Amino acid sequence: GSGFTCNVCQAKYSRFVPDQPSDVNREALEKNNVIAGYGEGVYCPNCLSTARERLVIAILADQHSIKGKKILHLSPEKNVYQFISGKAIVTTADLLPGFYKTIDGMVQKQDATKFSYASESFDYVIGNHILEHIPNDLQAMKEIFRVLVPGGQAILQVPFSKNNMQTIEEPGIHDPARQSALFGQKDHVRIYALADYVRRLKEVGFDVTVIPYEDLQVYYSYAIQEHECFFNIRKPD
Repeated sequence: GSGFTCNVCQAKYSRFVPDQPSDVNREALEKNNVIAGYGEGVYCPNCLSTARERLVIAILADQHSIKGKKILHLSPEKNVYQFISGKAIVTTADLLPGFYKTIDGMVQKQDATKFSYASESFDYVIGNHILEHIPNDLQAMKEIFRVLVPGGQAILQVPFSKNNMQTIEEPGIHDPARQSALFGQKDHVRIYALADYVRRLKEVGFDVTVIPYEDLQVYYSYAIQEHECFFNIRKPD
């Protein structure tokens, strides 16, 4: 092909910078065939945007009108935040807000399993790769559902396994070495099975459509994550 164009900074390169898992994480990721954000072209050499950020930005730019919308951005990633903050009314939040002060100085301390926000406060909730960190993920999904307006959208990409029939999890685990060995990252508590992740979202009331990687071809030139699908998650009207 003719190389890649970053949809964050518009830089063009013949290849993007790879990012491979460390040895302590590799075994679990390879054994379970996890689509986790690693690969041959993860970072833009110019702006250091990640493949997973570029996919979310592409979908938002192409398929959503976020101008003036109220967005709750959890664990805000820099490039996604910069893309939405110029257009929408953005609230950022995390359980450990100190990590995100350089991205947004106004970041709030919030627990995703018990938000302080009123019901139906936001048009969008964006939480890119957060649910695999949360022991009670179903409660977090319920809270995200609660704070969305009817017809509101959630962007909740997660690492997942297409091969596994069942989610592998240990919600009470507090052992970074074992978490790396089991889940492929020292602060994860599960590896979602693709079908089970969708089932959990539907269980709390969301409408979910999975857009397979093959149907995201229009974005391949942005060096999006290979084999990552996109979850269209919507609160019914």
